Amino acid sequence: MTTGISFDNTRERIEDQVDEGLFTPGAQMTVELGGERVLDVAIGDAGIGGPMSPDHVFRVYCTIKPITAVAVARLVDEGSLDLDEPLEPRLPEFTGLAGGVTLRQVLNHTSGLFRPQAVEMEMLTPARRQEAMKRARQPKGWRLGVDAAYSEYVGWHVLGALVEGITGERLRDHLRAVVLDPLGLASTWVGMTREEYRAVLPRLGVNADMRHLGSVPMLFERSERICTETNPSHGGYTNASDLARFYSAILARLDGGGPDALPSDTTIETFTTPARPTVYDKVLDRECSYGLGFMTELGRHAFGDLCSPLSFGHSGNVGTSFAFADPERGLAVGVVFNGLVGHEAAFLRRRALVNALYTDLDEHDAARQEADRNEQPGRSRFGFRRRTHR
Repeated sequence: MTTGISFDNTRERIEDQVDEGLFTPGAQMTVELGGERVLDVAIGDAGIGGPMSPDHVFRVYCTIKPITAVAVARLVDEGSLDLDEPLEPRLPEFTGLAGGVTLRQVLNHTSGLFRPQAVEMEMLTPARRQEAMKRARQPKGWRLGVDAAYSEYVGWHVLGALVEGITGERLRDHLRAVVLDPLGLASTWVGMTREEYRAVLPRLGVNADMRHLGSVPMLFERSERICTETNPSHGGYTNASDLARFYSAILARLDGGGPDALPSDTTIETFTTPARPTVYDKVLDRECSYGLGFMTELGRHAFGDLCSPLSFGHSGNVGTSFAFADPERGLAVGVVFNGLVGHEAAFLRRRALVNALYTDLDEHDAARQEADRNEQPGRSRFGFRRRTHR
């Protein structure tokens, strides 16, 4: 951590939110700038009777979705998939793909496959869950590629089945081989083996449901059945450190570098920039844009007022976790709050923290520029490489 940024506002904000006891028992936050780790905070309670550490792992729900999106992007990059090909011939068992549903529409949440949602699916046995996904259909009058509704569950299981059908590998193994291990995400899982579950159990934290009076630990998150289920839609486990590392790798790729395992910079840019107009999303209940597996234009997704229009990322389970990248800053951020609160409170919590982070960055940049002007009057100083939409 050599940048000299104090992060006073950021630290104060995250510490206050934990100390108040209204939003979360504990928190992790990792910030990287230009691939360099400049902040790594872990405070409060991990939910298992001990202090939070950066190594604790949590179920992050929909924040895990971009992992599978990157695996799909690799298949697009190599020509095994086309974004605009109808998926029904590849997955005829999914009746909701009839009528010409494309990969692009699944990824940008305009396929109409948003029912059943995750809570409904969790109530079913695994066998009945598979049946329900395969029977899922669009509501009457749905306009493919035009209407938007966030597919919390079904869409990402369609993607998982697609990856397995093309590669001949179990999704869990494929994600480990082509995304997680090459990017150094050793504390991230989308479906653990039993051996992995036993090894990670001592540092497996728990989210707390704080939407009502008191705080109820969601102990099912530590069960072997849940941890070993391969659930690419909202069943992943990771921590803030790995989330920031993931987005740093994507930023490096967009800048022409990054791990060779990632898709090309052109394909990554296609996935991380808006892939649908800014329209009302029937599930998210807001006007927003979406990339291919990534939230885009994050100001519309309650990430605060200061993210650049090029920012992209994802959040999970009413804001218990979120992660994002801002190419204009070379900024990658991972955050885990292990407290589940209502939508409005979660959005207030997230906006306040992200705004505090940008305030710290702006104050540091202003002080540095002032120092440069005093030392070398008239000298201009260039920031991070800026990316423009193609």
